[in-house]
Amino acid sequence: MSMKTGTAGLALLLAAGCMPEAPEGPAPEEVAAQAALERLMGMETCTQASASYGGMQPELTPCRISLGDGKPSLVVTSTPMIEGDEGPSGQIRIETWGSGGLSLQVIEETALYAFNYPYVEDLTADGLPDLMVPLMTGNVNTSYALWVQGADGQFVRAGELGGVSIGQTPEGLIAASGRSSAAEWETGYFRLTNGALEEVAAVVNRADPEPGEAPLTQPPCEVIRILDGVDPASFCQAAATTPG
Repeated sequence: MSMKTGTAGLALLLAAGCMPEAPEGPAPEEVAAQAALERLMGMETCTQASASYGGMQPELTPCRISLGDGKPSLVVTSTPMIEGDEGPSGQIRIETWGSGGLSLQVIEETALYAFNYPYVEDLTADGLPDLMVPLMTGNVNTSYALWVQGADGQFVRAGELGGVSIGQTPEGLIAASGRSSAAEWETGYFRLTNGALEEVAAVVNRADPEPGEAPLTQPPCEVIRILDGVDPASFCQAAATTPG
């Protein structure tokens, strides 16, 4: 075929709209979502970050918390601590990332003095991990914001808990035990009522005196607050173990 004939044939193809189209690449939003997922999966977990850097940090190293295979992940970041009237404070940010690289929810809390890494635990016994965000850590006790996960995957702030040990009782209550002195600790028992923490009982336990010390002048176990209609009989037995 001559150059003249080839040129004419190409012109006919163009005129007829038969020129093969160049393959299309992924849409810009798909590229951005994939890049976000790659950054997420390359990020260390908050458990690893906590083990590597410890707690009481002036700024958190960005990290992720997995909620399980095929489920969203939580990305944790913070601002630096800034000195203020009440001492250093900063913002901790937890963002829920869906499997498609989309931001589903943003949670923000203010922490005082230093940051500690959040963690998840099913405190409501519904099979869904709830989010514990440390707000302030003292010499022993830590206060947390509890964000409860719903069936839709969204987290809702249920209130605050404090202590050195927080977990679930066999009866399905949330127990938060904290030190009030070297020989005394208090345990609060909570349940969720309309999505919010409700205190059911508060119990004080006192350690037996060491040899040579004065005997106790108060009961070794005492229910100091109780919700109306709740039997206090079992709470001292439940709180009889010293928190770690």
